[in-house]
Amino acid sequence: MAKAPSRTQRRHVREKATIDHLVQHVYEPKTPDEKHTERRPATLTGLPVEDQVRKQWKAALARIPRFFDDKRQITSVTELPMPAMPSPPRLRKRPLEANAATSAVNEIDIAGCAAIAYTSEDPAHPVEHMLDGQCGPGATRWMSARPDTTEHIVIEIDRPQTISGLVYEVEETTRERTQEVRVEASEDGGQSYRQILVQEYNFSPGGATYQREEQHFNLRHVPHLRLTIVPNKSGSGTATLTALRLFA
Repeated sequence: MAKAPSRTQRRHVREKATIDHLVQHVYEPKTPDEKHTERRPATLTGLPVEDQVRKQWKAALARIPRFFDDKRQITSVTELPMPAMPSPPRLRKRPLEANAATSAVNEIDIAGCAAIAYTSEDPAHPVEHMLDGQCGPGATRWMSARPDTTEHIVIEIDRPQTISGLVYEVEETTRERTQEVRVEASEDGGQSYRQILVQEYNFSPGGATYQREEQHFNLRHVPHLRLTIVPNKSGSGTATLTALRLFA
């Protein structure tokens, strides 16, 4: 029985030695290289991940131009100054003239290529005033010699003409009335007409006294164009037109 305690004591000594060896291996101080290898995984370059990221970041900053005279260190991309905006390209420009939607380049010379037939004219306001190039409020105008009478103006074109646009102006400053203007085209020498436009204008000395109308068509080979002016659709008055222009 005396040998059992001896064996137990020897077993305890061996177990203690094993435990001391394990404790010494786990807790013994490690060199910096050993710590670096275990706790900081390496990249393909052999450097730890933290060192590789730091190296690439410094290389990227080195490629950025220096914008600061005070040599301060750039630590963030948000600190970089905005690049100067390029100057706008040189632009050729000009103000657009009022009422330039219809170009005067393709304007038809009515006086040079057509005869004007009319039912009435006031000697002080002949048909020529409608084609003299003056326009706008206060300009010269054609006026009928007969109040409250429907009048007709026919443009008899020497050679059939393509008409793509028409502009006319009306002014009434003295009385309140409604004037109607109808435009018709003939393709058979004036034997019959086809209506292409009907427009009414309400005038009042204290309100609207001037109207300008611009219309676009697609009329081909037109030898005759007729305007019918009804001066008294409402109220009383005399037929009048300030200006008339045609465009090919």
